[in-house]
Amino acid sequence: MKEKQVILNGNSLEILEYFKKNLKFERYEQSTTYGFDFEYGKGYLTVFEKYFSRNDSVASLTLHIHPLENEQVELIMIVSGSETGIFKIDWWIGKSILKTMNKLIEEFK
Repeated sequence: MKEKQVILNGNSLEILEYFKKNLKFERYEQSTTYGFDFEYGKGYLTVFEKYFSRNDSVASLTLHIHPLENEQVELIMIVSGSETGIFKIDWWIGKSILKTMNKLIEEFK
């Protein structure tokens, strides 16, 4: 499992919609989204899945979008399911997913 945390400027819904749109182009399927009320606005927990044919597996990307004060949002990304087989080989899938997210984050800024 790999994870990363970043702080972005914007509101939670705008950030959620941005990632939904752009991850769809990268062949991710959104499986579920939950909304929560926080002190500074609405936050979201959403899960995306992507199939990888090179090792016949599905990896998931969980995004926790938590609103902060001053129109900032904490984005926590967790990649799971990328390690397969008895030896838990990742085949660089986790790294690939985080690389995609890093690119999208830079484009968002």
